[in-house]
Amino acid sequence: MNLFEVDWQIEGSSSDGYFCIYIDGGEYFFQDIKYADTSGTFKAYLNEEEHLIGFYVKKWSGNSPTLRITKIQYNEMDALTEVTWNIDGTPVELIDGALVLTPANSLESLGTIPETTSEPLPVPFSFNWEVSSEYDYDFFEIYLDDILVLRTSGLNEGVLSGFITDEEHTLKFAYVKDSSYGEYDDLARVWNVNVGGQDWLPDGGWALGGDVEPTFQEGKIVLACGDDETSWAERIYAPPESPLQSNVRIRHLRDELQLDQVSVEALDTFFVDVVVERFDTDSLEWALVVPSEISGRLESYDEGDFAEISASTVFEHPDGFFRLLQRVNASPGTYYLRTTATVGKITQIERLKIKAKLNL
Repeated sequence: MNLFEVDWQIEGSSSDGYFCIYIDGGEYFFQDIKYADTSGTFKAYLNEEEHLIGFYVKKWSGNSPTLRITKIQYNEMDALTEVTWNIDGTPVELIDGALVLTPANSLESLGTIPETTSEPLPVPFSFNWEVSSEYDYDFFEIYLDDILVLRTSGLNEGVLSGFITDEEHTLKFAYVKDSSYGEYDDLARVWNVNVGGQDWLPDGGWALGGDVEPTFQEGKIVLACGDDETSWAERIYAPPESPLQSNVRIRHLRDELQLDQVSVEALDTFFVDVVVERFDTDSLEWALVVPSEISGRLESYDEGDFAEISASTVFEHPDGFFRLLQRVNASPGTYYLRTTATVGKITQIERLKIKAKLNL
């Protein structure tokens, strides 16, 4: 998942109205405009697919408010400047570095943020969900660490899956109703919640809250409440305690500088230097060690699985490091250089992100 952030400002507002952010046609954010300037930041996690983003400002009465979008950040992309924003199908220029909207010049601006590839994280999660509610008024919401992941209404269902870091995280499900009326079953359900290989539903580790606490029925969390009320359930993921951390590490280097990722040209040959180190409990320092075995290979990644593309050629240097020679015999994209080293009874694996660009 990728973090999507929007900084917004309502200026010169002596009017009554509202401002909305839509993602793929669904309303993710709503802000009342009540005769006062206001500002804020909206955050959401989005999957790696392409997304259509819409900003909508509406005036009910009074003067026309000015909406200024000063930041649109999507993962590493500055989407404010790198995405073409359209009003009524016509591309618009930024004004003083901001996307500016008023009900007078247009009601809506649309832009498409492209499909991305994210580096896989070590802890997978997945769950099934469904909502049966009044469309665009009563919502099912999913949050990860208080950042919105999904907001939907009407008759809808799906499976949400992804990866999180091996750190403490809070997963929250909520059903939120407006002040009147209801439709269909007027609730949301969640089941098959699996985080880090653990089934979260049977063992009672949930915190329940809101105006009406959720219930557990037929293996599902059922979230339901009355008008102008909420119902929510949340649970914290904590990394499992390890009996002993490995005291061996692998570092990828080039020109003696440690690498986090490497950019290369597709169908080209490149090298990465590797050092293997062991932690000395007496000196409390890391020291070079010669592994009994070391190997490297280039891998692709798709839907939770790594697949080998080709093996690396490994050269041992007299100064104690190893040079991995690798050819990117694949099309442009994101790959991973997997290095495996064995020291005594410990086998350590590290992956280096490789971005293969178009070879012109």
